[in-house]
Amino acid sequence: MPVLEIPKDSRLYLYYVVGTDPETAKPIIKSQSYSAVKHDATAQDIFDVAQQMVSLQKYSLDEIRLVEYTELTS
Repeated sequence: MPVLEIPKDSRLYLYYVVGTDPETAKPIIKSQSYSAVKHDATAQDIFDVAQQMVSLQKYSLDEIRLVEYTELTS
C-alpha cells in the first residue's frame, strides 16, 4: 500500500545574535518562531517574508529555519 503524505503545521524560526558572552566570547542567540506557515508557500516566498521581518529588528540575523511537519499514512 502506498504511503500518503499529508502536510501539517509548519513553523518559521528566526535566530538573532543579540550579544556576546563576555566569558567565552561566543555569540548569544535568541529565536523567534512563527506558526501556521502555509504549506503551499514556496521556499522563496517564505525567505522573502523572513528577510522583511529581519529588517524590522535591531539585531543581526544568524539563521532562518523552516520546520515542516507531515503526517504519513496509508
